[in-house]
Amino acid sequence: MPFEWMAHPIREQPIKGALASMLVLACGVLVALAVGGSQTGPLAGGGAILFQLLILNRFFLPSRYRIDANGIAVRYPMGSKSMRWSEVTRFRHDQVGGYVSPRRKGGALDSRGISLLFAGHGAEIVELIQGGMKANKPDSATDSGHPPNTTPT
Repeated sequence: MPFEWMAHPIREQPIKGALASMLVLACGVLVALAVGGSQTGPLAGGGAILFQLLILNRFFLPSRYRIDANGIAVRYPMGSKSMRWSEVTRFRHDQVGGYVSPRRKGGALDSRGISLLFAGHGAEIVELIQGGMKANKPDSATDSGHPPNTTPT
């Protein structure tokens, strides 16, 4: 049975949401003042606000997640990603969220994985992901590239 949840950070953290909204607006006003001009200033300020909202879309808008027997999928406000359990080789997490990746070693530029926000379902989600990874992990004999040892002991 699939497990689905939604993460909407601005709703879950309204104080941070208010602060982020004020910062976005303040930056827009500062850009408008810095550019100046009666027509270009407001346009530049509005562009700066729009740019920041696009960059922060996962904070301001909800993301929907789904874990099932096949793997994990997410629908972000500006796109979607999915990954089969056979592709997942790494799962890092804390209490708030995690990251599943097809790469064994991560790095700052690892964008092939899926970033997760647990939205209060952390223990259940971690268990489901670890179970999905274990169920699709090759056994240690085939993982090493050598056939299993069939010699009687």
